[in-house]
Amino acid sequence: MSSSNQNPLAKLIAFFSSFGLATVVLALLLLITFLGTLEQAEFGLVASQARYFESFFVDRIDIGACWRALALDAYWDIGNTTLPVHVLPGGYTLMAVLFVNMLLGGIIRIRKSPRTIGVIISHFAILFMIAGGAVSYHFAVEGNMSLHEGRTSDEFLSFHDRVIEIEKVQADEKAKRVALVIDQSKYNDLSAGRGRTFTHESLPFDLMITNWKQHAQPKRDREGGRADAIDGYYIQEVSTLDESGAALPDEQLASACVAIAKDKKTGTEQKGILWEFAAAPWTLAAGGDKYVISLVHRTYKLPFAIRLDKTEQEKHPGTERARRFTSWVTKLEDGREEKRVITMNEPVRSEGYAVFQQTFDDGSRGGGSGVKSSGFQIVQNPSDHWPLISCVIVAQGLLLHFLLMLGRFIKVNEWIFSVSIILAMNAAFALAVWKLL
Repeated sequence: MSSSNQNPLAKLIAFFSSFGLATVVLALLLLITFLGTLEQAEFGLVASQARYFESFFVDRIDIGACWRALALDAYWDIGNTTLPVHVLPGGYTLMAVLFVNMLLGGIIRIRKSPRTIGVIISHFAILFMIAGGAVSYHFAVEGNMSLHEGRTSDEFLSFHDRVIEIEKVQADEKAKRVALVIDQSKYNDLSAGRGRTFTHESLPFDLMITNWKQHAQPKRDREGGRADAIDGYYIQEVSTLDESGAALPDEQLASACVAIAKDKKTGTEQKGILWEFAAAPWTLAAGGDKYVISLVHRTYKLPFAIRLDKTEQEKHPGTERARRFTSWVTKLEDGREEKRVITMNEPVRSEGYAVFQQTFDDGSRGGGSGVKSSGFQIVQNPSDHWPLISCVIVAQGLLLHFLLMLGRFIKVNEWIFSVSIILAMNAAFALAVWKLL
């Protein structure tokens, strides 16, 4: 049957499983990796990763930043030149297409025989690796913890997840802190004109959230005529781009909303603005008690505590540029203490969490306390070890494929030859790892 007589579904499957599509996708992945790496020099890892690798489509290319990263401005300075694009797929889209391409072409449509088993195993491992990236993107929890030397903590703040916390002010300062939490997913659709009421049996008031803005700040109502002003201030949405047009990292942007507390008995209302960067939480009195309500990054609790014993910074000789941050910490769990060292690219892993060295402060910032501190990035990733497992499986599949070909070439039993060598190499590798540990 000629290709012109194929039904539309067969044509679609043939297209998505084709070598041509795979070649285009890999070429585009190479392109966005190149551009993202160049822009990272000026805009940082987080902004470049969000624009090129976590997006469905790349909105623009900063030609000026790429030009300067290649040191071409020494010959010709083109300034802050940007190229708006809306047809260049981002990393998320490309990896999704590549997954479908490899599943159809490398697993389903490939010719099944003993000679292709190694290739099929390798393709499966690559699919497993891509799936691991998707799991990490959607389900990994990332945050930061800042510790001064001698301090201990078992909590970290999320980078991106915001919550509204409602806490009763305790008369005893040593009393255990208890807060009611409203997740961002419950109110992030409440733009101007929309509101939602939250209630709890332990609270003497109901709380309505409205006028939510993802990137905003309070502004003074200088004219005095705004209907949405509260105590002389209103919420104004702000740009997510800096002066050069580059995307600001999420941690430099703040959310805001209006909160209305309605007393359950009297029906009286109190209004306030919740802002992520506020110097203090909104305080209100209700039912004879005081409550503080704040918009903050979600707090996560670790199954262990970390005490920062000592932290040091190494610099490149003759410069002020950091070469390495290193922290000596004590991991505390169930009354046990374990000394560990965290340094750049060498995290501490325990119970599904990875603790990375992120920042260092010698105590001189902002007037200076004189006490050194370290900032740690905490990651809980369900697919943390999937890339390693995938690489091992890929290596096994390719090795099996090449050994089978070699066995046929030297005219020996290809399966006995291949499996024997693979088992011997795995045994030697396991012995070497055991010796190192």
